[in-house]
Amino acid sequence: MTGITKRYGSFTAVDSVDLSVHRNTVLGLVGENGAGKSTILSIINGTNKPDSGTIEIAGSVVGYGHPLEAAEHGVATVFQEQGLIPSLPVYENMFLGREKRFIHHGILRRRRMIDESAKVLHDLGVEVDPTVATQNLSFGQRQLVEIGKAFATTAAHDAHPIILLDEPTSALSAVETDLLFDSVRRWRDRATFVLVSHRLSDLQALCDDVAVLRDGSLIAQLPISETTDDQLHELMVGRKRDIEYYKEAAQRDALGPVVLDVSGLSCAGRFQDVNFQLREGEIVGLAGVLGSGKSDLARAVAGIQKSDRGFIDVAGVPLRNGSISHAIRQGIQYVPAERTTEGVILSHSVEKNLTLTLLDKLRYRGTAVLNLRRSRAMTQRWIDRLRIKAPGPDALIGRLSGGNQQKVVFGRCLEREPSILVLDDPCRGLDVGAKEELYELVRSFTESGGSVILVSDNLPEIIGLSNTILVMRSGAITASLESPSSAKPDERDIVKEMV
Repeated sequence: MTGITKRYGSFTAVDSVDLSVHRNTVLGLVGENGAGKSTILSIINGTNKPDSGTIEIAGSVVGYGHPLEAAEHGVATVFQEQGLIPSLPVYENMFLGREKRFIHHGILRRRRMIDESAKVLHDLGVEVDPTVATQNLSFGQRQLVEIGKAFATTAAHDAHPIILLDEPTSALSAVETDLLFDSVRRWRDRATFVLVSHRLSDLQALCDDVAVLRDGSLIAQLPISETTDDQLHELMVGRKRDIEYYKEAAQRDALGPVVLDVSGLSCAGRFQDVNFQLREGEIVGLAGVLGSGKSDLARAVAGIQKSDRGFIDVAGVPLRNGSISHAIRQGIQYVPAERTTEGVILSHSVEKNLTLTLLDKLRYRGTAVLNLRRSRAMTQRWIDRLRIKAPGPDALIGRLSGGNQQKVVFGRCLEREPSILVLDDPCRGLDVGAKEELYELVRSFTESGGSVILVSDNLPEIIGLSNTILVMRSGAITASLESPSSAKPDERDIVKEMV
């Protein structure tokens, strides 16, 4: 890529980027949210056309502007938000949109589709039955099927595969991540990979080279062996890593009265006999492996998940079981783990997303008519306060980075002036700079008297932010660990209770 520039109105997403990827290598692409990584991928895969600049593949200039044209040159993408259709069998997903070559005399030859998909998966070492429904696979297996689909797509055009991996490990367990990495290492002799990841450990484990973007510009491209995590962080954000990454110096150790009391809470198959309290200014972290019940418990506190028995009191007021509206009225706001499906509507603007649940605050008194001026002012206020990188309130939120989308969700919650935030993996998929900003936001919230229930799969995050850590296993709390700013618990002590 030479001199690649892409603008959206007055906003420059990518500015004169020169980027090179060598055959049969893995290039890591990193940068803060909004740095231009997604735009670069969208240009490589043909989703977007650059305003200026050229792309060369195998020494020839290409001028495609559609993913199907990019596929003819071997380019395929495995997106962070998986694109497989759950109800379809694996083989149909692998050849979706390309069934025409399997039609003979008007009849779709499904057996040939099954055999070809089985061969692709077998050659890649992916042990998946192509006839099973995709929804029956684990997330990690679906990720490998996505890569198999990419190989099948490029093989149809007899082109060297260039596989773009967009945050492939963001929702994988440690075992699934190791499996994915082992697979990519095996496949690199037959393909070239571009890996976008916010996990610097992913880059060190897998990449040959790394390219760093900041504010739409390429800051550096260099061998991964010549870098450290701290150097990459400084290149990404333009400053050295904050020693107080989790803002532990701002942790409130002097806590107020109990604001939330959970007693004997149970939900069949999800969690059982849960008891804990949350105090004013406190962050209670919920730790546990996938399926431990921590997210279900958080959803129950937020009124989303109905419980079978037990009680939740908010400042002495019993919370209605499974009532989101009552939870909101009692000062509880929830930030979901699935940002793009539960947190925002990607096809709507920043303003519509931020005000989505606030229409009652925007109506003229005694009418159903919205005060559009107030709506615009509210949106702009949160854009400014949270430093949301967007061209303006009318910008499509789907075009913003994950970190900026998450800031919109936070702004919508904070506009209600809640007393309790329930955060389910709020920093998943965010870069280090965006995480630091959200950590500052959480610390500011507790300093002003708010309380937080934090669910996270990131143990250093749980340890660094929390006052108290509740460890869950098989739906039950197995340990409660104090986590004062002056004496944080050891990660090993938590893991011991998780497994």
